[in-house]
Parts: sequence; structure tokens; C-alpha cells
Amino acid sequence: MVSIQTSSIEKKDKLSVYNLNYPIIKSDNEKNIINNINQKIYEDIIAFKSAIEDIAYSQNNHLSCISTDYYITYNNNGIISIPIEFSQLDGLYNISYINSYNYDINLEKEINIKDIFNSEIDYMEIITKKIDNKIKELSRELSIDKYIMVLDYLKDIIFSDNPTFYISKDSIVICFSSYELDPAISDLSTFKISFKEDKSYLSKYIIEKITDS
Repeated sequence: MVSIQTSSIEKKDKLSVYNLNYPIIKSDNEKNIINNINQKIYEDIIAFKSAIEDIAYSQNNHLSCISTDYYITYNNNGIISIPIEFSQLDGLYNISYINSYNYDINLEKEINIKDIFNSEIDYMEIITKKIDNKIKELSRELSIDKYIMVLDYLKDIIFSDNPTFYISKDSIVICFSSYELDPAISDLSTFKISFKEDKSYLSKYIIEKITDS
């Protein structure tokens, strides 16, 4: 198990209010991957800050309020999962998205979505069903046309690349940014896939490293 320290970038003036909290990973066993993760997290924080600053300075009297918060959702058996929420208050709208950092420190590798599931199954089909069920719940607040539009949009965006996810002790959680699913959905949307319910779908790697640890 590695330890985590919090570092912050804070700023307050007429056009900017920043409160950027981010983790720094510490370990007695010095490995290159620790430095690589810390560097990647820091670069993402700075890139976010710089992008918002560029917008603020290009628009007179545009107040920029940004923040980041992180969570340690898993830290055991050499595996660490750290989602970081990036938020920007833009007028009346709070825009948020998540970057997640999932790594096996001992193997010195990033954990991808394909590492979670048994190679013999179609993990995207499993994810589709889980998300479809969650969207049905959300659809109570949406019209049927909106519901269909969100489902169609999901098919276009989630399966074209490695989706954003983080690991907890009993599940993986797939994340969507605010407004990414639909202009009417302003909150971050998460879709949980339980290890207990779907253990037969999991890879031997995840079973040994997480569910049996």
C-alpha cells in the first residue's frame, strides 16, 4: 500500500478563484511508475488551470472559478485507483468531469478497462446493459425522445475508446462528465458494475488482486 499526500494550488483575485487539490503518491519502494503517475496528475492539473486561464483572459470581466477534488477509491495489493473531479463554475452552470488514474504499482502498468474482464467475454456488451439499465432510471426525468437520443449518443461515445472508470473494493464505476449525456443532465453520471454480481465476467487478474484479497 502506498501513502498519499495532498498538494494544492490556490489563487484568488478579481478574475480568478482557484482551489486545486491533487494527490502526490509516496512509497518506500521507489519505482519509476510512482514518479510517472505523479507527473501525469500534475500535468493534467496544470493543463486544466491553463485552459481556464486562457478563456478568462480572452473575455473581459469573465470570473473563473475552478476546483479539483480527488478520492482514493482503491489502495491495496499494489493497485491504486484515484479519480479526480475537475470543476468549473461558468455563470450559472457547474461543469465537471473526471480523470481517473488506475495503476498496478508492482507490475508498473496502467490498468485499462480490458484488464478488468475475462478475455473470452464481450465486456462492452456487459457495460452496455449496465448503462442501459441506469439510463432507464434517468429516463424518468427525461422525455422518451430524450431517452432515445441519450442512448444513441452513448453508443457513439463510450465504445470508441477506453471509457473513464475507477476501481473500488466491490466494483468498477464508469463515469460521464456533466452535460456529456444530454444538456438536461448537469450532474456527473456514474455506472457501477458490481464484482460480486458479475464475478464470472472478471479476469483472473482482478479476481486474484482485488476480489480475493
